[in-house]
Amino acid sequence: MSTIHNTRRDFLKQSMCLGAAAVAAGPLGRVLAAGYKPGSRMRFGLVTYQWGRDWALPTLIANCEKTRVLGVELRTQHAHGVESGLNAQQRRDVKNRFDDSPVTLVGLGTNFAFHHVDQARLRKDIEGAKQYIKLSRDVGGSGVKVKPNDLPKNVSREKTIEQIGKSLNKLGRFGADYGQEVRLEVHGSCSPLPIIKGIMDVADHPNVGVCWNCNSQDLQGKGLEHNFNLVKDRFGDTVHVRELNIGSYPYQELMNLLVEMNYAGWILLEARTKPKDRIKALIEQRQVWQQMIAKAQAPRAITRNVRIDHVGKKLRVEINGKLFTEYNYQDVPRPFFYPVIGPTGVPIIRHWPMKEGENEAQDHRHHRSLWFTHGEVNGVDFWSEGSRSGKIVHDKFVEISSGRDVGIIQSRNKWVSRDGKVICTDTRTHRFYNRPDGQMMDFEITIHASHGKVVMGDTKEGSMAIRLTPTMRVEGKVGKGHIVNSQGHRDGAAWGKRAAWCDYFGPVEGQIVGVAIFDHPTNPKHPTWWHVRTYGLFAANPFGVHNFEGKPKGTGDITIPSGQSLTFRYRLYFHKGDEKQAKVAEHYREYAATKPEK
Repeated sequence: MSTIHNTRRDFLKQSMCLGAAAVAAGPLGRVLAAGYKPGSRMRFGLVTYQWGRDWALPTLIANCEKTRVLGVELRTQHAHGVESGLNAQQRRDVKNRFDDSPVTLVGLGTNFAFHHVDQARLRKDIEGAKQYIKLSRDVGGSGVKVKPNDLPKNVSREKTIEQIGKSLNKLGRFGADYGQEVRLEVHGSCSPLPIIKGIMDVADHPNVGVCWNCNSQDLQGKGLEHNFNLVKDRFGDTVHVRELNIGSYPYQELMNLLVEMNYAGWILLEARTKPKDRIKALIEQRQVWQQMIAKAQAPRAITRNVRIDHVGKKLRVEINGKLFTEYNYQDVPRPFFYPVIGPTGVPIIRHWPMKEGENEAQDHRHHRSLWFTHGEVNGVDFWSEGSRSGKIVHDKFVEISSGRDVGIIQSRNKWVSRDGKVICTDTRTHRFYNRPDGQMMDFEITIHASHGKVVMGDTKEGSMAIRLTPTMRVEGKVGKGHIVNSQGHRDGAAWGKRAAWCDYFGPVEGQIVGVAIFDHPTNPKHPTWWHVRTYGLFAANPFGVHNFEGKPKGTGDITIPSGQSLTFRYRLYFHKGDEKQAKVAEHYREYAATKPEK
């Protein structure tokens, strides 16, 4: 069968792949010959700053071809002349030049920044960035680089961080309509990574990514790996590096971290030196990079696809290098998970009261993302956060482990009344799974009557709960979601009904996602009742018969005799699509067949 090359670019790309045979004799070739390796989707390219600034576009593309540095970020105000003033035909000409070559236009680099105290200047930079987003789309790029960029002395740091983050969200939404990523370069006075993390906590639009920039600030505080982990779940498609074999920056360690997270973006050389022969120097830098990647891959067997690490006062849970959730257990009314990132990379929970979120109702302060508690335990309210409410206090961790397929957090906690009396204790085990068909988390809690008899009271206020993002709600000004349970009850009719599982799904950033909670058949009173509200509260509650069925108060009580214990098991399945597309019933049958782990 013959092969037809549709364009010169297709032909050249294939030719470059064949030309890479020279690499096969070296360490990188041996790594690739062994099959797929983490990090092998990374590509090496050039930022036109310094080495390409005086190359006209035809020369730039030709030199990239010669050196097999097959990606480029075009910096504004350089000799290639790709600027927002180009007319439609000129933009088509630029796109055609790249289309007819093996070189990828990765995007455009701008100097627009969003720290300005002068609001007129801020608006000007936002509008300027929008023009370059349009330009990048027209010439075939995939994103635009911008800067934070400063922390004005006469404005609080928090206010500036919020302003930068909100500006990035505006651009993220704008860029999404043009298929363009907004890339925040770690730059200027904002270069310390805790500041960048603060900005990205505000700039939570999934179309905004971090462009790592290899600054000296990366090594401050707890060092490179700690700072890298602060933002790696928000990496965009570009990383900037300087000359890899010059200076004191630990590039090999950086490449190790990128390979371990299986980064799939561009490593772009932003050179600062002035070599006599830039073609030769570019080839050398590409070869050094290849050797570093080979070294990162060869000795490191990546087995921890579910990784759990201490980060400040939290445990951070990552699946395949991306943030899934964080376990908040210190200085809180009760342990909870926040944020919770859904299967499309976007948070699926309400942010408030941890932070303010768009279109969010600020009701029920105690609805903290994802949690387990109950509203009446020996008469003490552990559900609310009022002046008379109790607290669940972290005691210690029994196990924290990462792994290829599952990560585990097991902890012990004390249920303490307002006057300091311990009512009971619990052991809770959380298992996080690396699954190709969606994210799964098992929650198992054993309540110990360690300090005398325990009565779990008959109230709707409980128990295995999550509060969902506004667009997933059934009701509300932006709510477009739905509820369905295993018995076929839908939306408001599902409240207070018994069912083996319940699913809540709706649109998030234009894609339908859902959360299903499974009640294990070994649970007391299975199938459970569902305290699931059309305003976004979603909870399995085996206790509240009085409220759900109108029976006498106390009918739903469960008593645990002194010295004994009671265990509940649930699975949370975070999926794309509705309950049928996600095969929720099928996944429930799989879970129901599992035997409790001892």
